[in-house]
Amino acid sequence: MQEDEVLAKITKLLERGCTMLASHHDCGAPLFRCQGDIVCPVCSFEDESVSAMRRPASEAVSGEEERRQDLSRAQLMQIHETPSRRGIKKDRSDRSAEKVEPDQSAEIGQSDRSREGYPSIQDEVQFHSVENDLRSALLFRLHELTASLRAEQDLDKLKRLLDCLEALLRVLKSLSE
Repeated sequence: MQEDEVLAKITKLLERGCTMLASHHDCGAPLFRCQGDIVCPVCSFEDESVSAMRRPASEAVSGEEERRQDLSRAQLMQIHETPSRRGIKKDRSDRSAEKVEPDQSAEIGQSDRSREGYPSIQDEVQFHSVENDLRSALLFRLHELTASLRAEQDLDKLKRLLDCLEALLRVLKSLSE
């Protein structure tokens, strides 16, 4: 690769906001950090020996800490599973295990409600189940983004994370209303 091409690539990386690092690759070109990835402008690949440099020591997560985070995520999911939702899951498994013919009076009541423009009881239960699943997923994502917010150093990424967190909080607030 010619020197002009290398300089053009380096210029493009700098224009995109990439950071030139003090270390260099085997080819002699300086390495750049672009959106969390370490790249070489000449070879255009991520070196595994350099990928350890992607996270400063303060951001490095040990295996034990990862296990604790996984455990806390599991606990968070259990906390947000409401008793009524557990009951719904239990009812569903009971119904699938037993082959009981539906009660005709229940069908008549549901058809009357459907004709009157009201949602059926099954629709309401299904809606609440989906709503609870959505709330749990949003809370899980909120927890993940909050954890990554603590370790983030890049101001652009911080702004994007905060925007995402703000949007998540708005959606959660609208769900609770």
